[in-house]
Amino acid sequence: MARKYAGPVQTLPGGRFSLSLEVQDRASLVALIVQLRETLLTTSTADSMRRLFPAAYHQDPEHDAEYQRLMRDELLASRLQSMNTASEMLQRDPTSKSIELTAAELEEFMRSINNLRLVIGTMLDIQESDDLYEDDEVEEDDPSGVHRQLYHYLGWLLEWVVTAQSAAL
Repeated sequence: MARKYAGPVQTLPGGRFSLSLEVQDRASLVALIVQLRETLLTTSTADSMRRLFPAAYHQDPEHDAEYQRLMRDELLASRLQSMNTASEMLQRDPTSKSIELTAAELEEFMRSINNLRLVIGTMLDIQESDDLYEDDEVEEDDPSGVHRQLYHYLGWLLEWVVTAQSAAL
């Protein structure tokens, strides 16, 4: 009888979750989150950040500018808070492969991972209509290969987070 892979995110009793990632994977995620946080603090208007601050009024630049003026700081603060929570949570118990999370921590982790994925997707110029598969082979000389692999890894991780959250409902 084949065993089903449980995945890196498990639902625990009492509305809690377990995140099981290798210590070096957690450290890499923290480094990426910190890097994104620093970028947001210094150059949040960079083109690679555009999906983190999407246009609200595509057909009306004047209304969109007003929306951005009113909401950008709040959206930035929310994203930074998520990254702080995720970074702290990932660094908890650094010698253990598994850490226990509250539902709120898992939500903040999910937001941070999604933010990273949005920025990487922007860098790779991935569109909603693109047909991407994790099994796509990456050529050794492909300069975007590492980013494509990271994009797929973050998508895989997001899928497990959503699955665990759904199971807890």
